[in-house]
Amino acid sequence: MNWVFLLVAFLSAAALSAVTVALSIRIAHRVGALDHPDSARKLQERPVPRLGGIAVAASFTLITLVALAVSGQSRNAVLAGSVLLPALAMAVLGFVDDRRHLRPIMRLSFQALAALAAWFLGTTVVLTGIPWLDLLIFVLWVVVIINGVNLLDNSDGLAGSTVLVAALGATFIAAVGGQELVSVLGAALAGVALGFLWHNWAPARVYLGDSGSYFLGFLVAVLAVRLRPETLTVPWSILVPVLLLALPLADTAFVVVRRLASGIHPFTAGRDHLSHELQRRGLSTTRSVVVLQAAAVIGAFGAYVVASWG
Repeated sequence: MNWVFLLVAFLSAAALSAVTVALSIRIAHRVGALDHPDSARKLQERPVPRLGGIAVAASFTLITLVALAVSGQSRNAVLAGSVLLPALAMAVLGFVDDRRHLRPIMRLSFQALAALAAWFLGTTVVLTGIPWLDLLIFVLWVVVIINGVNLLDNSDGLAGSTVLVAALGATFIAAVGGQELVSVLGAALAGVALGFLWHNWAPARVYLGDSGSYFLGFLVAVLAVRLRPETLTVPWSILVPVLLLALPLADTAFVVVRRLASGIHPFTAGRDHLSHELQRRGLSTTRSVVVLQAAAVIGAFGAYVVASWG
């Protein structure tokens, strides 16, 4: 894969995302799409716009279509659509959830449907050799990662930087392995995450909202399993996506186990995530995010090592 082209795609996505997110901030103030502090879980000092996810989704879509056209990969348009269309459906679902606060069962059902759509459009995995079981594992994976990224959107810069690290890792693995489409999608995803972070790093001037976290979570979940290092077989191949997304997996497990052990419903909102635990131990918001991203970088590097020499 042409590394210069991937760099241009990454930087273009970052620039476009930074601009569109800035526009979303203005629009959110005008229409009142703001996340208000509540002195309990939302501790920001002032209302913060929450339309950043819509801007990220629009930026990623445009950059992906342009990159495919410029690179002559229009032959991959159907495959790209099989990833992009369900991701956009997740952005719409998140937008509705932001406004109407859907019940958990409804959110999970639509997320599972998006995973099913991706499967039947071409994103499949072969782990057990039993088609229905492989499908079930894939759907569970996508749903867990979508909600894992959503759960990570609890501290300024945390969800965006997590997607940035995972997407960069996927880009390098795909490029080295000759997977042109996945590397382009990964570069674009990393770029829009960086552009969003320009406005979301503490103190955040905009939030992803559910629209953004669902969109990014779906994309990073699908890209991770589309990586196909030729030298790897099960179970080694499973390590690549797991290491790439170790942080959202670990945070989700930490929160769910802790809540169940305390008799709290796992879908209850609260300040009991890994980032909050670090902050209670004296770290600032920024330092807690840096510590967690250091762990994420180690995981991404481990995924690259497994994919390259496993």
